[in-house]
Amino acid sequence: MRRSTTIKSMAVLAALGLGLTACTSSSPKAGGASSGGGGGNIAAETLYLEDNTGSTAFTEDFNPFDGNSVSRTQNTDALIYEPLLQYNTLNPTQPATPWLADKIDWSADGKTATIHLHAGVKWSDGSAFTSADVAFTYQLVTTNAAANTQGVPKAASVTTPDANTVVLTFDSPEIASAQAIGNQLIVPKAKWASISSPATAVIKASQAIGTGPYLVDAFGPQKVTYKTNPTYWGGKPKVPEVAVANYASNDAAGVALAQAQLDLAGNDINNLLTNFVGKDPQHNHLFQTDAPYFPAGNTVALLLNSKSTTAPALADVAVRKAISAGIDRASMASQCEGSYELPASSSGGLTLPLDQSSLNPATTADLKSASDPSTVQSLLSADGWSKSGGKWTKGGKTISFTIIDPNSFTDYWCDAKAMQDTLNGLGFDVKIKGDMDYNGWNTAITTGNYDVALHWGQGTTAFQRLQFILDSTLMSPVGQPSAGDFSRYQSSAADTAVKQYQNATTPAEQQSALNALQQQLSTDVPAVPVLYGASWYEFSTANFTGWPTKDNAYVNPSPQDQAYEYMILHLTPVK
Repeated sequence: MRRSTTIKSMAVLAALGLGLTACTSSSPKAGGASSGGGGGNIAAETLYLEDNTGSTAFTEDFNPFDGNSVSRTQNTDALIYEPLLQYNTLNPTQPATPWLADKIDWSADGKTATIHLHAGVKWSDGSAFTSADVAFTYQLVTTNAAANTQGVPKAASVTTPDANTVVLTFDSPEIASAQAIGNQLIVPKAKWASISSPATAVIKASQAIGTGPYLVDAFGPQKVTYKTNPTYWGGKPKVPEVAVANYASNDAAGVALAQAQLDLAGNDINNLLTNFVGKDPQHNHLFQTDAPYFPAGNTVALLLNSKSTTAPALADVAVRKAISAGIDRASMASQCEGSYELPASSSGGLTLPLDQSSLNPATTADLKSASDPSTVQSLLSADGWSKSGGKWTKGGKTISFTIIDPNSFTDYWCDAKAMQDTLNGLGFDVKIKGDMDYNGWNTAITTGNYDVALHWGQGTTAFQRLQFILDSTLMSPVGQPSAGDFSRYQSSAADTAVKQYQNATTPAEQQSALNALQQQLSTDVPAVPVLYGASWYEFSTANFTGWPTKDNAYVNPSPQDQAYEYMILHLTPVK
């Protein structure tokens, strides 16, 4: 299942997989008949990335601004289109790594960002990469809300003093958005200037022009392959070919992983120690050897659509709080997530322990891990709800809603069923729907056509994680795709706190705004923190070395566009 961290896509895709041919653990990509996701007889040097969506077939679309494009859903956008800077989200204090930009200088008042571009970069069609492309991309995302998956702020002016310099000038301090700007993937102005709907345009393989280390080599509904870009400015990648194969579910990917048909995976697979590590302890590894085996990288939340026309009870804050009190986080963590993801303990929504230094003391350890029927009873009774026929009822209506999650997301589907059983036992009226693929699910959520959905968190900083849930400026009207605020939540207090953080010039001012945002999430509950999402990551050293580990965590290895590019460029084929 996909678990990405950009407001993008949804991302936390599930995995990167490398060989789909029948094989042994010692030579997983040597010849043989194709299997699982439609591999073939591919050289051992091919790096396979496994499908993260549980789709039946890929659709040819390499649009980095479209959350449903194949390159977005498989976290391979940055193999083609690159960011200005690279960040290690496992270590927020680590300086950004220069990439398309050598650096971004901010003025003392935080109102001006001067982007110094790396000289000599070329697009894959041979044309020069210049400041005009960066300025164009910046204006593209800030004038098309659905394409602004990073939450990049709009500037009062954008100038290009020379071919290698871009200056963004803001009306108010925006240094809090530095990482959003640095993370932005850049596209060529010459190719995109004529595209009127950048968030939905279909970009065929032949149109996928970028600065990245790879080009699309071949597209098929069951497999996409990438070959090295011969003119890549960063030098020739050591991995000569990358491929993404289609798997129908986490379980199918797990079988392929156990059979040594994948080099890299980023999804929840049952009993990994036995089903993966134990199959080949010499080569098969996780990020760390001790439980929970993966670092927490996001907060998995139950998104409650306050504008749902089919579940009006969700507009009632007492109902939202009662849902939070009623779910059994500990049971989901152990029974559905294999204890790889731990129960959320703070109603403020930050990811712990990653965001511990930013935690609001008022929301510390205020969530119970087990279901709390007495709190459900007191919240709903005080709000005028009463039991009728075993269901909470007011004005003749029950607390009725449907949780959507593709059943190919085996862990989330298990979570959805567990929540249904627990909440219905407490008097709620909950249904679940899983007969949908990733694209349909993602579209329903981003356009606001759903009641409730379990969703991994977005963003790479404490602020971005809260902004994704609370910032109404990321929201589009129902029926149009939003870049964030999928709960369709609107609060002047939350929007004020977002702006306070963005305008902050001192750490104390930033923390004050973060405290306000956490308190707002705790008080209004537009989304329910459920679990601390694992940075899923399983890898094999049989064919490639150089993977990030706990002792050398040079990048967060969980599925995300920029991290996958950065990681692949660190790999070396064994042969």
